[in-house]
Amino acid sequence: MPLGVIERHRGGMTAFAAPIQNAPSLIDWPSLRRLVGASIVGALGTIAFSVAVGNQVVGSMRTLPAATAAEAHALLGAVPWIAAIGVVHVAVAIALARGGDVVRLVAVAITGLTAVVAGAAAGLTAAGVDPFGWTATGHPAASGIGILAIAAALYATAGAAVGIGSAEAD
Repeated sequence: MPLGVIERHRGGMTAFAAPIQNAPSLIDWPSLRRLVGASIVGALGTIAFSVAVGNQVVGSMRTLPAATAAEAHALLGAVPWIAAIGVVHVAVAIALARGGDVVRLVAVAITGLTAVVAGAAAGLTAAGVDPFGWTATGHPAASGIGILAIAAALYATAGAAVGIGSAEAD
């Protein structure tokens, strides 16, 4: 036997009586399509977290002008809801990247539904109806069309990238 070669036993044991370790392969990793879709949803969740932090910071400032102080303090009530939206985004992103077939199917359905809702909100805003009119007064209905359209496109891209096929087909 040549020098440096370890003889393997039929049962998978080496001369050192340690089991042979299988190196992780790319087959064990999620596909690139799943990672792209999950990263889009995760990035949108990160944006939601940053908005929540910004609302918290602005809402808790004590040196604001009187004209904007009431509106800034009203932002504090939305912080838990916006943070919860961020948590849901992260959970859906994990489900898109690592979930089994059923979990991933539910995550893709949620992502697709969110794309439809964001697209409908963009269409309503373009038609002059403010879909978020109950959240703030005095905001023009035309603001936010671009953001809603971009969000709809991003969610649709994430859902289409992940797809609903079997994980073994990836």
